[in-house]
Amino acid sequence: MASSLIRDPLQMWRKAISTLEGSGNSLANTAMKSGELASALHQVANLSLGMQQTFEKVLGVYLKKVNLPSRKEITELAATLQRVEAKLDQLITTETRAPAGSRPARTRRPVEAVRPAVAPKLLTKAPAKAPAKRARKKV
Repeated sequence: MASSLIRDPLQMWRKAISTLEGSGNSLANTAMKSGELASALHQVANLSLGMQQTFEKVLGVYLKKVNLPSRKEITELAATLQRVEAKLDQLITTETRAPAGSRPARTRRPVEAVRPAVAPKLLTKAPAKAPAKRARKKV
């Protein structure tokens, strides 16, 4: 019986949120019916757009001064590069690509077993050369 005396805190929270949402919705509905809010929102949107355009211009001038490309220039360059790559892919046919015979054999056998005709001297590593000495310039 003691549990019925304690109120559920989550239920109280849900009721408070519902009341707050209802009040906010009714206030927003009455405000949206007025023309003053619509004109104010229009002015805010125009101001925001103007600030964005000004910022883009200033940033463009700055990037030119420090010799860096803008995002627009990079996207244009990427699009151009994709077009060039697509044209190259069209030009390169399967006949002009390297034939499969020129690749090394795919085997787990040692190189000597795959190519016995190669001289053993070519299969060994060449001895390392001593570093050359540099002549100093006299000033």
